[in-house]
Amino acid sequence: MAPPTKPTGMTTLRIILATLAGPWGVTSLKAADGAGPHAGLELISNGNCTACHTASAAQSVWITPATAPKLENVGQHAGAAWLQRFLASPETVKPGTNMPNLLRGDAGKAEALTHYLLSKSPPAPKAAFPDKSAAARGESLYHRIGCVACHDPQNGSALPSASVPLPRMEEKWAFDGLRKFLMDPLATRPSGRMPSLNLTSAEATDIAHYLLRGTKVPAAVEASFYSARFRSLEDLDQTETSHTAPAPGLTSSAPLLDGGSAVRLTTWVNVGTTGRYRFFLTASSASRFAIDGEWVMGEDTWESPQVSENHALDLKAGSHELKVDFVKRGKKEPTLTVEWEGPGIPRSPVPANLLSSEKEPVAPLTEFKPDPAKAEQGRAIYAAMNCASCHEAKPPAPAPPALAALTSGKGCLSENPPAPLPHYQFNGTQRAALSEAFATLTAAALPAPTAHQGLSLALTHFRCTQCHVRDGQGGVPADRDGFFTSNADDVGDEGRLPPKLDGAGDKLRPEWIRRVLTEGAAVRPYLNTRMPQFGAAHTSHLTDLLVSLDRKADPVPAIPDAPDLQREAGRKITGTDGLSCIGCHQFNRQPAHALQVIDLTTSPQRLNEDWFRRFLRDPNRFNPGTRMPALWPGGHSLLPALLDGDTDRQHAALWTYLADGPQAKFPEGLSRQSMELVVGGEAVVYRGKLWEAGFCGIATGYPGQLNAAFDAEEMRLALVWKGRFLNVSPHWSSQGMGRIRPLGDDPVLFPHGPAFAILTHPTDPWPTAAGAPPGMKFHGYQLDALKRPAFLYTIAGADLEDTLTPLAAPGLQGFHRTLHFNTPPPSGLHLRVAAGTLTSTGAGQWRLNGQLTLKLAGNHPATVRGKGDQQELILPISPTAKSSTLEIDYVW
Repeated sequence: MAPPTKPTGMTTLRIILATLAGPWGVTSLKAADGAGPHAGLELISNGNCTACHTASAAQSVWITPATAPKLENVGQHAGAAWLQRFLASPETVKPGTNMPNLLRGDAGKAEALTHYLLSKSPPAPKAAFPDKSAAARGESLYHRIGCVACHDPQNGSALPSASVPLPRMEEKWAFDGLRKFLMDPLATRPSGRMPSLNLTSAEATDIAHYLLRGTKVPAAVEASFYSARFRSLEDLDQTETSHTAPAPGLTSSAPLLDGGSAVRLTTWVNVGTTGRYRFFLTASSASRFAIDGEWVMGEDTWESPQVSENHALDLKAGSHELKVDFVKRGKKEPTLTVEWEGPGIPRSPVPANLLSSEKEPVAPLTEFKPDPAKAEQGRAIYAAMNCASCHEAKPPAPAPPALAALTSGKGCLSENPPAPLPHYQFNGTQRAALSEAFATLTAAALPAPTAHQGLSLALTHFRCTQCHVRDGQGGVPADRDGFFTSNADDVGDEGRLPPKLDGAGDKLRPEWIRRVLTEGAAVRPYLNTRMPQFGAAHTSHLTDLLVSLDRKADPVPAIPDAPDLQREAGRKITGTDGLSCIGCHQFNRQPAHALQVIDLTTSPQRLNEDWFRRFLRDPNRFNPGTRMPALWPGGHSLLPALLDGDTDRQHAALWTYLADGPQAKFPEGLSRQSMELVVGGEAVVYRGKLWEAGFCGIATGYPGQLNAAFDAEEMRLALVWKGRFLNVSPHWSSQGMGRIRPLGDDPVLFPHGPAFAILTHPTDPWPTAAGAPPGMKFHGYQLDALKRPAFLYTIAGADLEDTLTPLAAPGLQGFHRTLHFNTPPPSGLHLRVAAGTLTSTGAGQWRLNGQLTLKLAGNHPATVRGKGDQQELILPISPTAKSSTLEIDYVW
């Protein structure tokens, strides 16, 4: 193919922005000159061509490289067998991948590279037994929060076009690696092409179980646990399980109920000899036994204080399904045993080695161990193939030609590039698009993209147009429309589809746009689909582009009304004695009467005031078909007696009232049935029976949506969480016995039992007795000027003052905790800071369960002891002549 003539000026831009759709799902946006993004530019970006071929400054602004994943932890993300197959033939294993074919199917080189890469990686996580209950929750999350905006549905629905393919997940991933990846995909794939959906730890766990539902792990028995109340054994057939897990056998040698109220054990037994077999069921409470789908024992044991039954039947050699149900009734310790006897088998428990949770037993899992010799071969291949160019951003040696020197039809652009050049397997249309893009990018008169073109390129590259509409282009495709749902009734498409981007830079304040793009800020509680986070490095520039393209600032008329008069007038407009805005809109997180749409008190922090006023005059102009009525039709007020019916004065009054945000006085008629405690400019303290904080819980909501609960019985910090505080209605609707839970996100729990103990040695076992620890006495709390509590208690004669304050450092969200001893602490005193999975992130810093970073100040050498998720962070407290102070930061 002969190189095209190199045009200049606007002709160059028209060629660069010619619409050529490729399998990467490029979506055109109407640009200023009537064209859309060029498929060749997107192929250059996705192929990360500039990792090898240096681009000039003028060229770079047209390209957004999709940098390759980091490989230092590749063992956490890919199993050895899958990785080897992928390296040998990427497109075969994962169709549509951006990874070029470098090895041309050479299995030997792929094996060596696998040994090398995994020799540098931490040990791979082990495959986990799929939790079917978590997988069911994960299925719902996957199909409603936005995963299917890019990926194929996994529930049997018709496959949409232009999807980003998923590999065979159970072949590539192990559970813990996938869960951690879903929590923070940008840590591994910094290009932002796989964005974060701000999943909580629980949500990532559920989605990981769902995507890995096909994982096969050897197990004797599958146990399904229930937490409901039952009236009969048959109720288990219609009740959802709380979770499922493997069990070692059909006995209660392990905790039988795992904290629940009932369990169903399912397994397959391998009968070696055809003959007559007798099964024995012994249990401390109601239970029943089935074989091959038929209940044969225990169906009438609901009222029985103890179960002891047996049943004989003829069985053929082979696999037979066994099922046992058990419901705890009464106060006895739950026990359950299933025994059998048969040809050559005396009465005895059914051996675990004859049981399998699958009809076809699963082969034992093997652990991959890198071979040093093969790893060394792989290291040489890795260097020779210049893998570090993409995966480590290291310039290749020798340096390939610059982008400006590339020739159409040669090298990587040829139909069959010679080894060792990367083979991207471009089709003819794509190679033509690439040739045009390379030719025009090297034009001497190549200008920088206009704001409109820069925005169009970014929206295309990050697939924003899979959800959003701008300039009449993009939006949810018809074959994905059914996955965009609302959790509210009667809100129509406005309540289920992401908002249009037309005029976004005129409507929204720049600081709010930045929060949406970089923090996932959201105000549409009814919208199930979430705003993905692509990383501030990739999206922070979009704020300036949107504002420069859209902003049409109007002067806001000066209003002489006093602020207090405005606030009262705004309150009247909002309430049921005015325009009843609270009929549809929430107010300061209190529910509306009907639709539950955007919280009014967020308006001033999000919107430009002049846009707000224009919108109130004619909502349909900005959002055709909106359910928002025109309450000032033609600029005339529906409340002529208020502020002389002056529209500008009423709009100013409403803005002034809403600008008070959480501290605004509630409007007339606001429903407060939820009894939610809302935190304003000072802390709110609530005492009562609290989840995880016990009967003597003291919860504090701090400004900035930070919350903590203290257990005054065990004298310990019980939990911290972000977001909304508490709904205390259970304490009123359940005769004071309700236990309330946090309303916010992803609470971080701290261990039950005493937080302080005197240890002879840091390895001594931590005391486990519940209740008030010996030698400790709680003295209540004192409030500072912002109503923040300082808890006062005594430990073995030493007086302690324990305070939490929100972190003041910009960019950090969390607490600073100070524990100050007013008298010297006793010798050997230790504080158990946290328990769970603890990962060191630096001197004096640990990450707790992937949720919270703990930072210890001062010279207090801490000890981490235990293994896995049973680790404890123990901090010794050194006595001094006068006092001691501990300082700990808890940072999300």
